[in-house]
Amino acid sequence: MTFRFVLPLSDTDLQALIATYTHGKKPALRRRAHAIVLSHQGHTINQICKILSVTRETVSLWFDAWEAHGLEGLSDKPRTGRPSIYSDEERERLRALIEEQPHQLKAIQAQLQQETGKCSSTMTIKRALKKTGYSFKRARRSLKERRDETDFRNTQGLLAELQRWEARGEADLYYFDESGFSQSSVLPYAWSPVGYPRKMPAYSRSQRLNVLGFLSRQGKLIYHSTTDTVTTEVVIDAFDHFITCKSPDTFAIVVMDNASVHRSALFQRKRLEWLNQRVYVIYLSSYSPELNLIEILWRKVKYEWLPLTAYESFHSLRHHVQKVLSGYGREYRISFV
Repeated sequence: MTFRFVLPLSDTDLQALIATYTHGKKPALRRRAHAIVLSHQGHTINQICKILSVTRETVSLWFDAWEAHGLEGLSDKPRTGRPSIYSDEERERLRALIEEQPHQLKAIQAQLQQETGKCSSTMTIKRALKKTGYSFKRARRSLKERRDETDFRNTQGLLAELQRWEARGEADLYYFDESGFSQSSVLPYAWSPVGYPRKMPAYSRSQRLNVLGFLSRQGKLIYHSTTDTVTTEVVIDAFDHFITCKSPDTFAIVVMDNASVHRSALFQRKRLEWLNQRVYVIYLSSYSPELNLIEILWRKVKYEWLPLTAYESFHSLRHHVQKVLSGYGREYRISFV
């Protein structure tokens, strides 16, 4: 019986093949390179078929491709794929329709079919939209249209300078804001078996835990929590608590938004008093929540760090929120680079 083997490999070819079947990105290319190495090592085609679970014809084709074109011959050739069902003009029409009704894919599918006479599935419509640069994401509310861009850029420059002060040890920079937690809050995404989505009790009403926090880029978090409504008096209590926690010799700059409870006459009087305790309050430009870094903390807590079991009762929710916040800087961290 005649056995077929590949021609003897040079050291360079052998090392290239070993590197390919060990670290190659594509499984098919790794298998083909492995087959050539096995043949070089003296394995017959039948033995290679058993090792790689392929047919004799397949291994023979790999040998031919290697001997004709080397390693390049083992790679898959570019494939043209199935022609698109829609022409460039029809894809432009699809884009126009999606701009009119961005959340009504089935209505767009019916309209496009009526205009072009072409019947396609919603999956085909989705693929066509992706090819034209569209993606399917939840719509978001934005305040950008209402803000003063010049004021926004100036505030960005001020924050950058304050961060340089912080880096030089001239001041501690904190970002202040309030956030609420309740059992009726939007739940985070979670993995579950297909057909059996995770279910949590529905609450039409729930107590609300309000947290007022001071966050620094250096991993410090000082917070005050309450079940009372957030008023100017509550905010002042949080600032008084903050002052007792910071070093009396440290100059602290607190950045905050323009909420009405932050702009009241009572708060402005306290703001002047706090200067004597080396605390200076700076307001962000209006409608610029992305400039307040503590917003990142609230999102992390609500959608990543709180377990689903936290929402089973208000007592559990309060316990877990306190646990996460008290563990910030150790178990929980945010890197502001």
